[in-house]
Amino acid sequence: MTENTVIENTEVQKQMLIQFNMNHNNNKFYYAELNGEQILVRYGRVGNKGVEHKYTGGLKKFESLLKAKRSKGYKDAMIEETVEGSSVKLQKNVIETALNEINYKDDLSKELVKTISLKNVHKITDSTSITFDSNDGLFKTPLGVIQRTGVEQAIKLLSEIEKDLPQFLDLWSKEPTVKFDLQVKGKKRTSDGIIVNHNIQPSASLKLLADKLFGLNEQYFVIIPNKIKSAREMENLLFSTKAVNEQKSTCDALLETLNLIDDLKNKNVDKIEDTASPTFRVEIEHVNDETVFALVNNLFETSKNSAHGYKCKKSRLIKLYRIKLESQQDAFEKCKNSISTHFNLLWHGTKTQNLLSIMSKGLLLPKLSPGEKAGAMFGDGLYFANQSTKSLNYCDGGLWNQNSNENNSVYMFLASVITGNHFVPMGPVSSPPPEGYHSYWAKAGKSQVMNDEIIVFSADQIRLDYILEIEYN
Repeated sequence: MTENTVIENTEVQKQMLIQFNMNHNNNKFYYAELNGEQILVRYGRVGNKGVEHKYTGGLKKFESLLKAKRSKGYKDAMIEETVEGSSVKLQKNVIETALNEINYKDDLSKELVKTISLKNVHKITDSTSITFDSNDGLFKTPLGVIQRTGVEQAIKLLSEIEKDLPQFLDLWSKEPTVKFDLQVKGKKRTSDGIIVNHNIQPSASLKLLADKLFGLNEQYFVIIPNKIKSAREMENLLFSTKAVNEQKSTCDALLETLNLIDDLKNKNVDKIEDTASPTFRVEIEHVNDETVFALVNNLFETSKNSAHGYKCKKSRLIKLYRIKLESQQDAFEKCKNSISTHFNLLWHGTKTQNLLSIMSKGLLLPKLSPGEKAGAMFGDGLYFANQSTKSLNYCDGGLWNQNSNENNSVYMFLASVITGNHFVPMGPVSSPPPEGYHSYWAKAGKSQVMNDEIIVFSADQIRLDYILEIEYN
């Protein structure tokens, strides 16, 4: 084969680039598609359709165009144009497919899951320029389908921002007259034409932190494109706890949904081999029995703690659903036989975006996944409370969950938990209970906590029994 031999390549090649630069107010994309000798280019501001140009020149021209853009600061976007995976193309809404597998005992139960699903979509689409495609059930940026690796990397970046942000804000509060370069618009002059520099330079320590946070912001918005009015305005960026928490919530919801999509893709592959099993093996039933409702409501009301805030104190149970996860039933019964037949009814609060995942797989022991903090006060277990308002504050809009909640309704679980022989720790621990013990029961006033916390380290010790729909007054 000679040096000048040309190999015809009929495979279509696609590449999306993004440039996010705060100093120059850039939030742009550049898309190039190679098909034989023909090249289609589309570019513009993120959130807009952009303009198109066509070129000829094949692979050499294609690579030249991309090289020129990369040299100007454009980065490869972590999105994909197709929804194919494992040689299976998803032909319909994957979320809808999964939810149809749930065994609904009545219309109200079906309405519950539909509402939860819609709230999850709203949480993701409301704070970003990510959209939900109801045809295939996928979340998409203005530039394409978001990738798992991109979301995981974005979560890591948010953790880095979250770690340095308090120190940055503290230093900046001590230098209130400082204006960073991106905040200064144009050159101001006196009547004589002399340039006036009103920009007071930050201290070395503040500048070091600011430069780091600016860089992290730019990396994040390349991965998770947002429709931003101005990339120069710091209030549009990740320079507040609220802004970071909103993006964390978005990424968490995206990751949960991508997990669900992956389950569906794998199931579609299994279906070819006739070994498919439902993604959701769960039964949900609205509780009409007034006696059962009264018992759960009494437990909810009598286990409230007024110290957890007026909002929680005035909350009320409006609907109750019985839930039965197939995967938990046998495991829980075996655990009762091996540990103890006695169990406690305990509360577990969570964000709305986690509910579908819990319905699919139950409560899973924490994993050290990207962006998550390693461990909690009493190790990587599953946490419960004997006070309803303690758990309620981990739901959307709660004291211990910065996830905002625009609606008045949230959801929490009531579970049967086998605590067995529990160990009362004197303070924070990072390892499971000592040999011979089956759980931690952190006691208020004894374990350096203000409220009791019950922690188990095996999912077999849990059976989710009820979902409560709670309304804030």
